[in-house]
Amino acid sequence: MNRRLVPALLLVALLALPAAAGAKKATGAVEWPGPIEGFHVGECGDNVVAFKRALHDLGYIVNRGRCFKGKTGRGVLAYRKVNGMNRSTRAGKGLVKRVLAGKGAYRVRYPGAGEHVEAPLSKQVLVFAKGDKPFAVYPVSSGKPSTPTVTGHFNFIRQEPGYNSHGMYYSFYFYGGYAVHGYESVPDYPASHGCIRTFIADQPEIYERINFGESIFVF
Repeated sequence: MNRRLVPALLLVALLALPAAAGAKKATGAVEWPGPIEGFHVGECGDNVVAFKRALHDLGYIVNRGRCFKGKTGRGVLAYRKVNGMNRSTRAGKGLVKRVLAGKGAYRVRYPGAGEHVEAPLSKQVLVFAKGDKPFAVYPVSSGKPSTPTVTGHFNFIRQEPGYNSHGMYYSFYFYGGYAVHGYESVPDYPASHGCIRTFIADQPEIYERINFGESIFVF
């Protein structure tokens, strides 16, 4: 699949869902029907749909459908990382309120780079952006202190589909042996041998989003 179709298809799928009763977009915020509530993986309903729409509008990943599944949990984890919050997949009432108010989007560091990827190591996320707008933010784990991730401006240069002998899944290299790849273990802190680890469930989508020669800024 052309990776530029992925954001559009996801947006179509979300917009096709029934809207939460009384929920509507207004000046970047969502009007919430009733008291604010928190969510965790497994919950379903109109309010979950409204929350996911708002989170998606901020550029974070969410799953399709009416339920809060693992992908949305990882989107919440990425949101928490970007905003310096405790790292978990639960969307508590305070977080839900911030998201519905349109707050907490990742601020793109290199808006003049056009369509590109950013990896702010202090936040432990991987960000796909077009100009100053992030459109897909994923949680990651970068290099641990003894084997840090290389920093700088690079371009994606080589693909390696499937698993390799090191357990790296759908690797896309940007400098020597440094790659963005899926891995079995993706803790909430730097733990890799230098690569940027993503969740196995996210990596095929990430792999399709990246273009050969596309810029990645690691900082």
